[in-house]
Amino acid sequence: MFVGVFSVITFCLCSHKQITNSAGNLQSRDITKLNSRTEINWIGQWVGEGDKEKFIRELANEYEFRNQEVKVNLKFKDDLYKEESETDFILTQIQKPVADYDILVRVHIHYHAIAEKLHDNNWGEKYLIDFSKMPDFMDSHKPFIHSKLYSGQYGQMHFGPYNEGQLAALFVNTEVAKKMGISVKQFGMTFDDFMGYLKTANEYNKTHPNIIPLFDDNWNKAETIFIYLFYSLLNNYDQIQDPKLTSEKLTAIEKCYVACEELSKYHPIERNRQSRVWEHTNQFPLVDSCLFYPNFTFMYNIWKLKGKEKIHKLIPCEYPVFKQSSVCIGGYVSNWAVLKNAPHKEAAIKLMKYWCQPDIAEKWVRYTKCPSGVKGNLTENTFGADPFENYVFTMEKKYDGKMVQDVDKQFIVGEKNRSVDLHAVEVLEGKLSAKDAFNALKKKLVKI
Repeated sequence: MFVGVFSVITFCLCSHKQITNSAGNLQSRDITKLNSRTEINWIGQWVGEGDKEKFIRELANEYEFRNQEVKVNLKFKDDLYKEESETDFILTQIQKPVADYDILVRVHIHYHAIAEKLHDNNWGEKYLIDFSKMPDFMDSHKPFIHSKLYSGQYGQMHFGPYNEGQLAALFVNTEVAKKMGISVKQFGMTFDDFMGYLKTANEYNKTHPNIIPLFDDNWNKAETIFIYLFYSLLNNYDQIQDPKLTSEKLTAIEKCYVACEELSKYHPIERNRQSRVWEHTNQFPLVDSCLFYPNFTFMYNIWKLKGKEKIHKLIPCEYPVFKQSSVCIGGYVSNWAVLKNAPHKEAAIKLMKYWCQPDIAEKWVRYTKCPSGVKGNLTENTFGADPFENYVFTMEKKYDGKMVQDVDKQFIVGEKNRSVDLHAVEVLEGKLSAKDAFNALKKKLVKI
């Protein structure tokens, strides 16, 4: 009798176990459920990208540990298909009766291409889970998520957490700057400051082995200088967000061409820069081959792989402006999408919501030195020693999430002209005059 009672008690005690849920809170669960685990098939990215790959693998393992009735089957896109076939892969998955995967990656990149194939700009509403209908999801994000720039990108829906952010940065090699006798402002750099730096670099190169003052390659990121100057001439964020070509914007464009021509006098950019391939030359800032390098905060992760011991000499700086701008260049992306025809849809939604926690956002910033669109608990006291983290914190605080992406040319030249080439880098190179560049642009523009 005693043995029988003891066995029943033991079974009851063992069949319930205190484990943490997806939010990290302890709760009682029936351990018998662990015998039939739900498998979430998730396509991830960042394989071979150092701390980014480490981050996503740790997140999958942590989520699985905290939710022991779930098995996270994380596979990387690089192992499943080639990048050029990604659009067709997504299209196939969304149209199956039951998809092979619960969570797809990089749908945001292919959204408009798929819209063209389906002849439906709002195809996401039919095939993807809309997280914007979940109040807790919206509340977990920074204010940007309510702006016109994001609410209308994909047919008025949000199909996943905006875990990844990027900020444009003008990187400076501090050791090269010291050799040249230059002290570069990390924040609040004016156009005159920047022109002074390039003038000093030009004088230095007359008597020393040549160091490229402003290194650019086939990515054309030096154009961001023109874009930052342009936005600093507009009055407010509402004016910037209006995708119309106005007389005020034309005046600002002309002034920015003139500014680039002034900078070209100091030979900042190599004339053969188009022959520089990013994959082969992005280590130039690490090896003291240049003073400035325009790009984005994601470069930290790349440089850490290429020369961790040298990264301390690089500091991300805010781009030069004529006057304080109301916007910075950057943005947040929603990397993941849960399919409506997913085999384990509800479990996948819970995993995506796991991304929407402050501690996950903070860990992302720590690992990648890039912002996250999810709210965190980081404060000014958290920063100071690391210039990359300090840059992210300061820029987000300074601009309060008001960002536009460098590719959003519609806010410069109008919606119908968004694919027009500005040719700003050619003016910086000295290959094209400000007058010729402006006149050529005006001939291409369609007024709205």
